[in-house]
Amino acid sequence: MDVTTVNDRHLYRATVVVRDPHDPTGQVQMPARVVRFGPPGWLTVIHSAASAEMIAMYPTDRVVEVSELREVGSDDPVDGAG
Repeated sequence: MDVTTVNDRHLYRATVVVRDPHDPTGQVQMPARVVRFGPPGWLTVIHSAASAEMIAMYPTDRVVEVSELREVGSDDPVDGAG
């Protein structure tokens, strides 16, 4: 599925850290993911596998951190992002 079918707003590349649903004290780090903020209350993350892409949506209350935020197609960090 093309990510634009999920939403046609800005896409970013970032490192995402979410709470591990199987370990309440653990976290899962996902480096170099394409992300989109939305729909409201959700973070949309694209996971690339060897043969396909998967689109996952994480509720924002599970998102611990989004860092190294850059617009897709740009090498410049987004203002205020690390």
